[in-house]
Amino acid sequence: MMGSGPQKDYEILLPGGVRMRASGDPASPLLRSFFEGYDRAFVLPDEREELAGFEACLALNASHRHAYGRTHCELVAVLEDEDGTRLGGANFLTTAMGPGRPARASVALNYIFIEEGARGRGLLRPALEGVRRLASLSLDLDPAGAAPALFIEQNDPLRLTAEEYAADTRHSGLDQVDRLAIWARVGARVVDFPYVQPALSRDQAPDDGLVYAAIDYPDVAVPTDLLHDHLQSFFGISVLKGAAEEPDGAAAIQLAALAGRSDPVALLRMEPALDWLRSGRSTQELSSFRELARKAGG
Repeated sequence: MMGSGPQKDYEILLPGGVRMRASGDPASPLLRSFFEGYDRAFVLPDEREELAGFEACLALNASHRHAYGRTHCELVAVLEDEDGTRLGGANFLTTAMGPGRPARASVALNYIFIEEGARGRGLLRPALEGVRRLASLSLDLDPAGAAPALFIEQNDPLRLTAEEYAADTRHSGLDQVDRLAIWARVGARVVDFPYVQPALSRDQAPDDGLVYAAIDYPDVAVPTDLLHDHLQSFFGISVLKGAAEEPDGAAAIQLAALAGRSDPVALLRMEPALDWLRSGRSTQELSSFRELARKAGG
């Protein structure tokens, strides 16, 4: 670990001679390395973040470290082999949840990719473990403590247009259903909440074509207050970049809905819904993968 303060750099070793380097500094060369791979992996217009957007998010490590009464750190990371060849990358926000919560911290895994030439080598699980370790380091959490709760967005195959489905599959080299199956194998379950990503910039629209999932969460449901605080930090820092949103914006609507309920938010298994899609059964009356996961799992 190098440097000091919330914009310090980190380096950890993973199995198989892989290292993961990360930085919270918008001027770090690691951001450029991450962005080179990211730029090839993500193509849909409302899911893409430009380089200036990542710079703005990382700059908030200085001004928003303790926003919303919680402690945060946004990082970009690259996976490399022993020769320094980039194998993949990740961008994530870690939020400390404070004492008395079922998770001591949460991680919004904003983006993660494995370079096409490095796929099939079993790198996803080590990369996720690296994200968790870096998340704990960035907030000075006890590495022997419980792992942070990990959340991620994925494309919803039932909400993408045929053109979006084809474009993303062609560009990424992964079919949308196959991609969800990969995440199901590493413990992802659908958060049963009508999730919408607020617009990443003024030139983009809110994205309602996403599945929101928790990875390896230790219970069958997420406490509503934990999900509220996690999304408040994620929306405010990684999405809105510290800017104020309109009172009726996508973030405000979702946070108000969570603030108004006390029952926990269920986590739905993906596998029954994936089996449904692969069987060719009709999804005509279903508007989202979340609805299909609820129906297929019931």
